[in-house]
Amino acid sequence: MRTITCPRCGSPIPLRRAFQLSQKPFCARCGWNLERAQTAIARQNSAAKLVPIAVAVLFIFVGFSALRAKSPVVLLVPLLFGLVMFFVFWSNYSAGKAIAAAKLSINPALAQSQPIVDPAVQQLQALPRPRRVRFRVPSAVVFVLLTGLLFAIGGFVAAAYASPGTRSNFHLSGVLVVPIVFVVLILVPFFRDRGHQRLMQDGELAIGRVTYQENVQAGKSSYSRIGYEFTANSGQLIRDQAKDLTCSVFEDMSIPVFYDPADPNKNVTPCATYLKLSTDPF
Repeated sequence: MRTITCPRCGSPIPLRRAFQLSQKPFCARCGWNLERAQTAIARQNSAAKLVPIAVAVLFIFVGFSALRAKSPVVLLVPLLFGLVMFFVFWSNYSAGKAIAAAKLSINPALAQSQPIVDPAVQQLQALPRPRRVRFRVPSAVVFVLLTGLLFAIGGFVAAAYASPGTRSNFHLSGVLVVPIVFVVLILVPFFRDRGHQRLMQDGELAIGRVTYQENVQAGKSSYSRIGYEFTANSGQLIRDQAKDLTCSVFEDMSIPVFYDPADPNKNVTPCATYLKLSTDPF
């Protein structure tokens, strides 16, 4: 299980995730983010009350379809959906119990008045300019590319046993799927983030503070969005928001922000880009 560092007392905190649903982390030692985590769980539980009704309606609809088709295999659909929802409910239940236990054991006196700056952020401050920037490939992209490669191999294998009339289609799917996946998942983020490269190489570095974090639903998927603020060298307070690609940044945390001193509104934080700074001396 991934962990983050409490910005108030420095304790390690586990990150709980149920499929695509991120739960607010909290510190059971000093109480950081405890109220926000409780509010988020209560909101999810309120929305989840309609899930059993949806499962029952889906089961009835699929049950009639299975009777007409005389195929009980169709019933696996609501069963799998119900199993997924069970894990979500169980995750929320476990988080709720952990919050209740933390309320009885927290010691607010352990929290510091100012957020703790991550040592990794302090290390970035010591890097000479121009900083060395690299493109990082997320593990999810690697998984999708491997899946596409397996699909391509399957296309070639299927082509070997296909009839002559359909063999060319199998070859075409096997040849095209990997380049298309590569272009969409690698090249598009690479060229999109090239605009951030100059800021991370030569821009000014400020220590920002996360003001809020929320999960945004985008179609069938969701992502984490953060709001942050920082003070430029000119004394100007800048507020901005960004997509958190790491899903590990939350309220009150300190984050590095690279900005253009001539226009601080042009800024980027490392969690919002696939670019990363190299701290190696060579």
